[in-house]
Amino acid sequence: MNQLETIFEELGISQYLDAFIDQGFDSWDTILDITESDLDALGVKLGHRRKLQRRIANHRGLAPMLSLVSPTRSIEEGGSHVPPNKLTQPTAESKEATTVAKRKYRRHPKPDDKAPERPPSAYVLFSNKMREDLKDQNLSFTEIAKLVGENWQNLNRAEKAPYETQAQEAKEKYNRDMAAYKQTDDYKNYCDYLQEFRNRQAAQGIL
Repeated sequence: MNQLETIFEELGISQYLDAFIDQGFDSWDTILDITESDLDALGVKLGHRRKLQRRIANHRGLAPMLSLVSPTRSIEEGGSHVPPNKLTQPTAESKEATTVAKRKYRRHPKPDDKAPERPPSAYVLFSNKMREDLKDQNLSFTEIAKLVGENWQNLNRAEKAPYETQAQEAKEKYNRDMAAYKQTDDYKNYCDYLQEFRNRQAAQGIL
């Protein structure tokens, strides 16, 4: 079970895991950058998103009420509502400065596209099979994700066993492939890139 799957299971929101992964939120680092609009698009219920927000806030060292809150909403909750048309609009100069600042650094390093592909979890294997079974039904993305999550949670240990066995075999193969990859120049070059990336972040006070 990977970190993301473990966190979702601890929070009791495993039914959304497949939807998050399909939309590119496939690691905890990417989840940390998620927004309210993303959660809306993913169909996450309010109570469930609060659980996730609290976990993100704890990770960031913030008060839970501050997580993923938009500037407009923050003003409203502070007791002094300002209509959207009265909010300060960014000037051309501030937009340009923001764009330049964003171009200066990446928040996360580029993934190593030459490394062996990470193995799927048992949940993802089950999800892929169920999606294949449901492909001819006229269901929305959110409906399928919900069905996958609910069906996975309803499986007993024996029913989950084949997927867990397959996932374990894939993990063992990945570990072998990764051990071999670590002996290559490509891996050394990526390690050099990571070190340089961290040094740049440290110099810019990002870490």
